Amino acid sequence: MGKTKLKQKKLKKTGGPSTSQALPFNTDKGQHILKNPGIINAIIEKSAVKATDTVLEVGPGTGNLTVKILERAKKVIACEIDARMIAELKKRVLGTPVQQKLEVRPGDVMKVDWPFFDICIANLPYQISSPFVFKLLLQRPLPR
Repeated sequence: MGKTKLKQKKLKKTGGPSTSQALPFNTDKGQHILKNPGIINAIIEKSAVKATDTVLEVGPGTGNLTVKILERAKKVIACEIDARMIAELKKRVLGTPVQQKLEVRPGDVMKVDWPFFDICIANLPYQISSPFVFKLLLQRPLPR
């Protein structure tokens, strides 16, 4: 019972050459991958990202949402705790026109200082959602 459950999920890369691979991830810690294109597009539309915006993205995972944000924003600062996901994200944008717009910051977003940003888009584990929102509300200047 005390062991961490790992699930195998097939993840598809859509930013570069078409490949699929299995990445284990920890659902006990709330780790999940946003894959539904309808939800991704709805998040993009509702966030109203402008071409001048710096976006703080928390929990980019393999980059399904990140690549869509990069198409619209001036810059994306992606905070990710899992080194495996960071490697997948970097691989996904490698050699693309948006590669220079992505800055990846490894680590726990709740334990590091945040950079300046205009908008925050987060695919959070439920366990940190409340503390994250409280930290976000303390951010100055307050993001849109």
